[in-house]
Amino acid sequence: MVVEEIGKFLGKPIEDALGRPIGKLVGLTADIKDEVTAIQVTENSGEVVEYPIDCAKVTATGLVLLQTWRVEAEDLRREYDIIRRRSQALNLLLKDGDIDQTEYGQLRGSYEELSRKIGDKRETLLVTLKEVESKLEQQIRDLQTALTNNKMLYTSSEIDEQTYHLVTESIKSTLEMARKERGEVDSTREFLSRADAIEPQKEVRLVSPKQAVPDVVVIKMKETTET
Repeated sequence: MVVEEIGKFLGKPIEDALGRPIGKLVGLTADIKDEVTAIQVTENSGEVVEYPIDCAKVTATGLVLLQTWRVEAEDLRREYDIIRRRSQALNLLLKDGDIDQTEYGQLRGSYEELSRKIGDKRETLLVTLKEVESKLEQQIRDLQTALTNNKMLYTSSEIDEQTYHLVTESIKSTLEMARKERGEVDSTREFLSRADAIEPQKEVRLVSPKQAVPDVVVIKMKETTET
């Protein structure tokens, strides 16, 4: 994305993938090609944080800031899919005789090496997701506790009905978002766990013509001579 495309969002609010307000876009970092490499965001806490441009996404409603784990998960999904499809295509090329066994082995080896590297990134991301899930679980517990305390204050007439409903709706909205994000984390982790079995297909070896078994076998019987 170039400066012209992102620059129009400077000074405007920025949200996360679930629509929660993050802060405002206050700066851009671009290279000599005018391509944006990073963005600076003033978060609601007042802290200015820099994010790589990969974490930013332009939508119909504005600029969205994606969590790092979402970006990494999407990259892994794409990489796993490419490795799987290329491996399948490689096997078809060998079966059709479009490449020889040596070239097949070289390409297959390179795909297996890529698959191992992707597997290492997968393990790192699984650790990150575990940490994210732990924080979300704590957030959900805190919000549920806040709901209970709020209801207790209302029941004991320490806060009025209007305040009670206003605060309760705000807490429930935040709680719903936290549960939704936790569900997305669970879904991503489930995919990554299954992805452990996504590997290049087993090596295919063609039977050489000399070893090929003919479709029809003719057996000649020796005739016996009558005496």
